[in-house]
Amino acid sequence: MSSGQTTSLDGRIFQQIADHPAKSISFALFMELALYEPELGYYSDPARKVGRKGGDFYTSVSVGDTFGRLLAMAAAQCWRDLDRPESFSLIEQGAHDGQLALDILGGVDELDRDFATAVRYTVIEPRQAQRELLARRFSETAREVEIVAEASKTQAAGIFVCNELVDALPVHRVRWSGEQWCELRVAVGEGGDFEWVEAPIGNNMPLADEVARIDVGDFADGYTTEINLAAQSWMAGVSELFTQGQGRWWIIDYGHSDEEFFAAHRREGTLRCYREHRATDDPFAGVGETDITAHVNFSRLAEWAGECGLGATAAQGTVDQHDFLTRVAVDWLKALERGTADGTPMSATDQARVRQFQTLTHPGMMGRVFKFLELVN
Repeated sequence: MSSGQTTSLDGRIFQQIADHPAKSISFALFMELALYEPELGYYSDPARKVGRKGGDFYTSVSVGDTFGRLLAMAAAQCWRDLDRPESFSLIEQGAHDGQLALDILGGVDELDRDFATAVRYTVIEPRQAQRELLARRFSETAREVEIVAEASKTQAAGIFVCNELVDALPVHRVRWSGEQWCELRVAVGEGGDFEWVEAPIGNNMPLADEVARIDVGDFADGYTTEINLAAQSWMAGVSELFTQGQGRWWIIDYGHSDEEFFAAHRREGTLRCYREHRATDDPFAGVGETDITAHVNFSRLAEWAGECGLGATAAQGTVDQHDFLTRVAVDWLKALERGTADGTPMSATDQARVRQFQTLTHPGMMGRVFKFLELVN
């Protein structure tokens, strides 16, 4: 696999490999550098765009403001369920360009004046583009903090939301030999390009513990998959955001249950790379210019959440985006139906939002691809 033209980021990764005694690094470290290295990583580029035009990937937010508006509806219901606290925090991590925050806050303002007064919106790890976008309309309600720990100091009641964040956490790659697991690490080949190398997994390591719990079943030799150890520590951090009994967590991403994630037919794993809406399986091409992701193991994520004192709600747990958004939209859709039954034509805005809702929830589009893990403390 070729790294293509050498960049300064390539050079930094080459140096990391050269400095390691084994002359290789874990793929998790490679992915962390490729995505998050200051000034050079994929997500460190302030001009990075999401969406149909000029973006590398397309999200539910890209469809239009309906996604954020529906989350605002669900948030307002949570606020009412918690007896309308005077201050209610909406905390978002992985906010990209800030558009989801803008859409949620716009929905909050439309739906309930009292709720809008209570809301304080926090963006963790803010970017300049987010500051500029939010400052245009919500300078008094939107605030920013740099790290999760700082956010946890001041929050009582509220909701934590992240949309397509966990899939971008660095993952380890492992391969089944037919008898044992080995780690796939990143080295530099004779031609000066990045390449995969196999290495044994040591004892008493978190990685060894994770692969030991996988039912290898009918795995073929060479079966390859991903282990997201970073998600465990991340969950431990965000789990402490709210006062006991006053928090909700919405983790939105694409992924699978444990059984599906490690299905025998998924022999190449779930690692995907995206650049200008084109998918590839080569993470070594265009390093720093390509998004690298892996599907989320929602079963394992829920188990780690449980270890941190969070539990899935009775109504939700992990569900398809179709199920979550349809439940939230029931009253809105009924109101639109009543209006048209009375002979009132649907406004152009409502027509556009209905089309967006269909895109977000249709099983053949986004409705089954994305999942919601809803947690409470």
